[in-house]
Amino acid sequence: MTQQRGSTCVLTFDTEATYKTTPVAPDAVKLPFVSETIEMKRDLVESQTRMTGRNPKRPGRGKVDVGGDISFELAPQYGRFFKHVFGGYGVTGASAPYTHTYKIGDLPAGMVIEKSWPDISKFALYNGCKINAFKMSVAPSGLINCSASIIGAKETVSGTSFDASATDLGHTPFDGFGASIKQGGSTLGIVTKLDLTLDNGLDPDGFVIDGTGERASLPDGMGRATGTVTVLFTATTLYELAIAHTETSLELHLVNGAGTGASAGNEKMSFYLDELVFTPKTPGSSGPKGLLCDLNFIGYYDDDADASALRMVLLSPSATY
Repeated sequence: MTQQRGSTCVLTFDTEATYKTTPVAPDAVKLPFVSETIEMKRDLVESQTRMTGRNPKRPGRGKVDVGGDISFELAPQYGRFFKHVFGGYGVTGASAPYTHTYKIGDLPAGMVIEKSWPDISKFALYNGCKINAFKMSVAPSGLINCSASIIGAKETVSGTSFDASATDLGHTPFDGFGASIKQGGSTLGIVTKLDLTLDNGLDPDGFVIDGTGERASLPDGMGRATGTVTVLFTATTLYELAIAHTETSLELHLVNGAGTGASAGNEKMSFYLDELVFTPKTPGSSGPKGLLCDLNFIGYYDDDADASALRMVLLSPSATY
């Protein structure tokens, strides 16, 4: 008996032109991942009917709920995946380096995600998937840990892949060692950790009576960009900005190699919160070690020229994602 191994599992994905519909001519790419929990669940709804005796009656079928998380280490090869994180996308440049800009906008119709179980020759296909939330954590060293929370519509298990020739783009991750952060346009060299979340506010209640038990729609909600920056407590400058409710900005820059984007291995990925305010929180002293200051923040769009509470810019030799 052959047991499927986690080490051989593969994820691939493609963009749906129509919600919950697999592309007729798929152009899937492999999605490198650390772990995933995507699953289909369908509850049983117990009968409340009482008849002779104390034995319960047969339960009914509940709704089909597809969802879970994908954890991954950030790399430039996730360019197409980020279309489903932000929704808004544009590219400029006649030759490498190309500038890929992602902003909060309408999400694509949907995503099809496939899990392959090669040891047992089976595939699980998930249609109607969208990213409800993206989270990223950056430390001074190590790789950039990210996760995407997925909500989907249906699962189909079969013995064939929807795209047997999915493209492998490779995986050359960024790390915190080469990261830099700016606040208000100036280098902020005291950050020990940065956590960032983009919530797309999906409405998961699009179930209808149609004989499938599946979601018929998954509308986007309001985007919400939040996070926390943890800094060495060397001055009260940021704390005072928070108390005064003063608008400021944050930039995170990640580089591979030279960071020019002109060739593979030299990409640059930048995240911009052009308008934000910090939440004031007085630093505490819980022991004899150096103090840290945790500042939560909320990003927004008011009047900035780039018109997005959070945006990402990727310099890459790839012409499009």
